[in-house]
Amino acid sequence: MSDDPQQGGFAPLPPTGGPSFEDEERAMKSGRGRMIAAGAFAVIAAVAALGWFMSTGGENEYAMVGQQINGMRTGHFDMFWSCALPREDIRDIDTAAELKAAVARFSGNPGYSRIIRTECLVHLDEHRAPLNALIAPPELTTPIAELSAALTALRTAWEAYLDYLDRPDMHFDGADPEADGLLTAVVRGWFDYRVAMGHVNDAVRANLPE
Repeated sequence: MSDDPQQGGFAPLPPTGGPSFEDEERAMKSGRGRMIAAGAFAVIAAVAALGWFMSTGGENEYAMVGQQINGMRTGHFDMFWSCALPREDIRDIDTAAELKAAVARFSGNPGYSRIIRTECLVHLDEHRAPLNALIAPPELTTPIAELSAALTALRTAWEAYLDYLDRPDMHFDGADPEADGLLTAVVRGWFDYRVAMGHVNDAVRANLPE
């Protein structure tokens, strides 16, 4: 498995014990947007180790499950965001503030809600079933459940946000407190998913052979 995001590897993720979403939300409201890539070098190093193990033909079940889950992330979660933000490079979005601003830019476009519903949400739906059906070692059960919960929360948040955008005679205003709250819930789902994916990768790394 490559550590190049273009080749399906792991994207840099917030480290365990890193900035909380509340920290990120405060940054969003102040317009500052802090980077949450601290610890990225450690993650990349872990990915390189995992990629080396897989390339040597090892049959470690943790490595295989990690490869499956990260393949789901690339094939479904990342594809959803590429669909929802078609003119953005999702690899360049590292903070909650950046994601919130990107979604808000598209939200005022006529037909945006329809595109999300008809073309994009399917990627999240296609992610949930195989993730929930995955048979994993006991040490991965909790982080996978965390990832599934974050994915479900993200899907639910998008539905609520789209219902808001679909109201008759809606003229999107990002300053509207209701819009801000619903969009913050969407961003929270994205943030929690990334953190949960980091926990999955940590658990995989911890169970690779020395």
